[in-house]
Amino acid sequence: MRLTTIQKLMIGLIFMAVSATGYAAYHHAGEEDSVNFLAVYPDKVGTKLDSCALCHTGGIDIDTSTGKKTVQGSCQWCHNPNVYGYEGKGEITKTLNSYGAAYRAKGSNQEAVRLIANEDSDQDGYTNAAEIAALRFPGDKSDDPAKVPAPYRVFTRDQIECLPQHTQFQLLNATKSDDSYAEFSGVAMEDLLKAAKMLPEATSIQVYAPDGFSNDFSLYPDPKLYHVIGDYPEAFYHYAAQADMADNPTTGWCNYSELDDNLKDGDPIENEDGLKLLLAMYRDGVKLVAGVLGKDNKLNGEGPYRVVPPQKVPGPPDQRSTAANQNVIWPYKADGDHNAGFSPRSATIVKVLPLPEGTTDIDLFEAGWKYIDESKIVVYGAIDPIPTILTKMDALLATLKSSSSKSFKNPIYQKILHIEVSLAKQLAKYGKHKAALKLLSNSVIEHADGCSTAEGQPDKDDWVTDCNLQKKVYWDLHELIVLFGIIV
Repeated sequence: MRLTTIQKLMIGLIFMAVSATGYAAYHHAGEEDSVNFLAVYPDKVGTKLDSCALCHTGGIDIDTSTGKKTVQGSCQWCHNPNVYGYEGKGEITKTLNSYGAAYRAKGSNQEAVRLIANEDSDQDGYTNAAEIAALRFPGDKSDDPAKVPAPYRVFTRDQIECLPQHTQFQLLNATKSDDSYAEFSGVAMEDLLKAAKMLPEATSIQVYAPDGFSNDFSLYPDPKLYHVIGDYPEAFYHYAAQADMADNPTTGWCNYSELDDNLKDGDPIENEDGLKLLLAMYRDGVKLVAGVLGKDNKLNGEGPYRVVPPQKVPGPPDQRSTAANQNVIWPYKADGDHNAGFSPRSATIVKVLPLPEGTTDIDLFEAGWKYIDESKIVVYGAIDPIPTILTKMDALLATLKSSSSKSFKNPIYQKILHIEVSLAKQLAKYGKHKAALKLLSNSVIEHADGCSTAEGQPDKDDWVTDCNLQKKVYWDLHELIVLFGIIV
């Protein structure tokens, strides 16, 4: 959205509680546009629309030295120094999608949100209001009400601890805050994605925390991004009394672990199983403290899960960038590998890209602070859809079974539909995906499609005669058909 107090852009957080556990959305300090949008659509607080991506688009960054192209999300693209930048020296209109441009053209206020409600900003056949009601981005033609939420898998702590465990000793090098050496333990992100049955066409992931912080990671080694699959370079240990905060509480800048007492400056750091992108659960053998919001609206703590990348270019713990005294053994190095800034704390969401055709983002409302409390993390996107399909089939079967027989042309049709969906579920469980898809798309859905057409009335082939129920059954079946299409 248009940023109104952005001469020198300072990132801030505005947290909006929408439930007993709360959900935080990411905004900029002093921003007015999210306030305008949520004043018109208050029920969208905390949903995927309550973000910069509502009005801003991503883009492709081209490295002028190598020619390599990197796809950047809306936040990265807006803050790209060649586009708009953190200092706000660029042209903000270059970052706007079609909805953001329409909002800006109408005056960038609450009335503007109302005025463009019945427009179709992204020209996908649905009005902005219809897309917003369906939790779809009105400025993204690829995201419309016909799309279905992508496949997902929710992991509990018990399930994660049953996966292969990995431990590594490494440096977290920060830009402005303390550096630290620590032993992290948890699950290699590669193994978590294997457990979620990542699809072969996956290319990258995005990791989110409920305070809105996110980072992109490529699957394979990349010049600009930390990667998921494969090891990182061996690192060497760097110690200097001048940097040690234990010896110099006011002037030091590195926390050294009790676990590195046997290491000397220049020693290689030996990690038996290598260095990997890690979903960490323990630091120095202690559970990561669950993240909470402080009174200053900043995240305190880093658990229950933190995604920890090793350094791509190993180096020493350098001085803080904000320190006045840079006449030290390791002064701040602007082009140094500051991996701590790419280590999302209290991670709850792993998005696997690209999203399969016909799908869109899941509703992230539930994957917020509640997931911190319950020690859960959700993986969604380009992963095996069958677990999601089976869950949604169970929900559809429950709907059919619990509905009144008066909602059907004949009570026998209610039983037949239930039997057919049950059969499709069994076919899916035993790997007969094409047969299950054929049954749903060629037989079942034709008996519940009249109310979803332009006429909006049951047709002669419909067995479900109550339009409210029929629409639910139809869209549930549509969702299942799209999900089956991912693997058939």
